[in-house]
Amino acid sequence: MFSSKLREYLEIFIRRLRSNNDLLLNLGVVVFLILILRVYFKLVYYLVLLSIVATTLLIQLKTIPRKYEESTRKLIITSLLLTSRGLKSSEIRFLSSLLKYIQIITIILATLTVTYTLIFGFNMILVISTIIALSSLLVLLILPRLLVYSWASQRKTSIEVELPYLVILLRVLSVLKIPIYDILNIVENSIALPASAREVKFARKIATMTGTSLLGALDMVYAHHPSEKVVNFLRRIIIAASTHGDFSSVAEKVFDTIYTWFESKVSGLVSNFTIIVGTSLFAYLFVPVIVAAIAPVMGGSLLIVLGVSLTIQVFIFFTLYAIILSLYPSSLIIKPSKRLKSVSLGALLIVVSVVLYNVFSLVAGREPLGGHVTLGLIITSTTITLIFSEVEFRRVFFYDTFVRVSSEALSIAAATGENPVTVLERSAVKYGKRIIRFTKTITTGYISEKLKRGIISRAPSIFHASFLETLLSVFRLGATPEMLKLFTSSYERLNTQVLRVKSFTRTLEAIMAGLVAIIGGFLAYIDKVFNTILNIIQSAMRGVSGSLPMIIPFTYDPRIYSLLDNLSLLSLLFVSIFIGCVRGGSYAYSFRSFLIMLIIYIVFKTIMQIIAF
Repeated sequence: MFSSKLREYLEIFIRRLRSNNDLLLNLGVVVFLILILRVYFKLVYYLVLLSIVATTLLIQLKTIPRKYEESTRKLIITSLLLTSRGLKSSEIRFLSSLLKYIQIITIILATLTVTYTLIFGFNMILVISTIIALSSLLVLLILPRLLVYSWASQRKTSIEVELPYLVILLRVLSVLKIPIYDILNIVENSIALPASAREVKFARKIATMTGTSLLGALDMVYAHHPSEKVVNFLRRIIIAASTHGDFSSVAEKVFDTIYTWFESKVSGLVSNFTIIVGTSLFAYLFVPVIVAAIAPVMGGSLLIVLGVSLTIQVFIFFTLYAIILSLYPSSLIIKPSKRLKSVSLGALLIVVSVVLYNVFSLVAGREPLGGHVTLGLIITSTTITLIFSEVEFRRVFFYDTFVRVSSEALSIAAATGENPVTVLERSAVKYGKRIIRFTKTITTGYISEKLKRGIISRAPSIFHASFLETLLSVFRLGATPEMLKLFTSSYERLNTQVLRVKSFTRTLEAIMAGLVAIIGGFLAYIDKVFNTILNIIQSAMRGVSGSLPMIIPFTYDPRIYSLLDNLSLLSLLFVSIFIGCVRGGSYAYSFRSFLIMLIIYIVFKTIMQIIAF
């Protein structure tokens, strides 16, 4: 069986050789060069390879860029439905020209490397330059496929983030029995769901180019979409709309399926975070304790303590951070402002710089920053950032309040048949002047397109933006009791998952704060213990002439505690970033947790230093 398969592959290869004279010629040249250079000139292997590469690239100097341009055009055209985007002709020609220039540079460098090595000997700079040129050439050759993969992945991610909210919009509007083309126009002009709007706009371009209907083009676009959920679920709505006209029952089933998927994603975040919390507790809170306990009797130097602790902390941080971001629902991410991003990044750099300066100063034998200076810099930068982040979080709380008020008011309107605008304005009175003003803006803003765009674009997350956009669409199209019932029930189910994430964040913050208190007190206690033991041993040694042999070596360096103290501050920062990511989807919202844990750490450490012994 194996020999027959091998024979079949050899026959195919030989047929392709016979049908491709250029390939046959190149293989012949390569074999001839290998024999000449290796047997007669006895060159080392890397020189043989460089000679072959330079010769092959020289022979194919015009062929490779031409075929590269042709294959890139073909790839972009065939993958258009997969990526919904491509490269312009000028961009493809630029890549082809760039490939030719890099090809020439590679030939020159490879030739110089071989010649210089044969005459003068090995030259590291030439070899590294040739490797860089070859790597650049290979990257440029596979760049079109990398772009296609990246575009398809981005398209899949962006549409799946918006999928629950798009299905809610379709589900609510299906009750009106309006033509599907009017609903697609609403989706196409969506502000809260830009990825969904791009899909409809792309389908409209396909319809114009091919002369088909918009529904037919959209069905074609969804059929070749990189997201399986779009292919399996969203496409069903389009098929039902084009076949029967009424797609409300299909939209209902699709929403249940999509909601179950969204719920499982949130459940996965909560369940997997148990593992993440356990790992972070070990890496950031228990590692300093373990090191503090065994370092004195192991005779370890400060450099070893620093290397082990810092390596574990940094490696686990980037691993867990990537896992958290992959699990966190992107539609719940609170978009930080540019000002908050700048301030939080500055605070993060200050804290990390101060801690790293201290630990490396201790290892190098230099004097680190004083404890009061260290804490002053960290607390000051953290407090400033905390003010900015909490101001934005108050805005999120305000939008959450409006979502709750709207859901309650529209549920009452659906049950009583009253005008939903009147009920919403009446309900807002109980929640203060700010809610009243915002409600008034909403109830009048659905008429003005400009005001509508401003309201939606200022929303802190996709969840809030889509809620507002669907609400404004309901008001503009005429809110029927059935529409209001579907709208409120849909977002109430989603809001349940949002509240679940927020509740989990508060629990996690409280647990971490309690454990930080224990760790801070233990580190202060263990430092007192080992200093006391060291003083006792030194006193005993003074009364004995000569050296006193010890069964267990005890070489406690008091600087170990200072080192671990600074590493613990870094641990608090890393843990708070995890909490911030769960709290708002960004490290910019981690400084409240960091400041709380830092204060608790300082207080319990100080208390233990006072009462110990």
